[in-house]
Amino acid sequence: MILTQRAHARRSSIALAVIALVALPALTGCWSGKEATTNMQAGMATGNGIEAEIGTMEVVDVTLVKGDGVGPAQLIGTIVNNGQTADFVESVELDGKPVTFRPALTSILGGQAISFGYQTAGVKAPVRGAKPEVSTYVPVTFNFRNAGQLKISVMTVPATGFYAGITSTVTLNDVLPAASAGASAATPAE
Repeated sequence: MILTQRAHARRSSIALAVIALVALPALTGCWSGKEATTNMQAGMATGNGIEAEIGTMEVVDVTLVKGDGVGPAQLIGTIVNNGQTADFVESVELDGKPVTFRPALTSILGGQAISFGYQTAGVKAPVRGAKPEVSTYVPVTFNFRNAGQLKISVMTVPATGFYAGITSTVTLNDVLPAASAGASAATPAE
């Protein structure tokens, strides 16, 4: 009787060891599939710039940099065309307000990447009328002619540290709301 209990205990121990070895990869999270939290963190809004894609178009490291007080603000990031044919930036909006690229950013050739907003970037992206608070997320929508509409939320960061000087290229005219169509541009008579 004692011998069969030992044999049974030994078989149970071996069975448990085999089950543990089989279950180990799934329990450690190293193999949790495509939707694992460790894989999903790359697409989360962290404040270090958001990355997202639609079709062949990808936006990388998109962040809103805000100067002291109520302005100025500038959107920074990179747009990448991972396809072989050109796509076009129809418009970009931040919290419902248009972002006007200077110079205008329209066509992005296949395989091309264009950075915007950074001090060394040839394209600036001042945000007119933006008033988000630092450390808040704001909705940004990229409208591409072929790839479609890409909606993301980006962190608002202060123009300090790594982001120092980014808003220095934004002028007061860039951040003031656009004049209404009914306002006249008449000059005073002499």
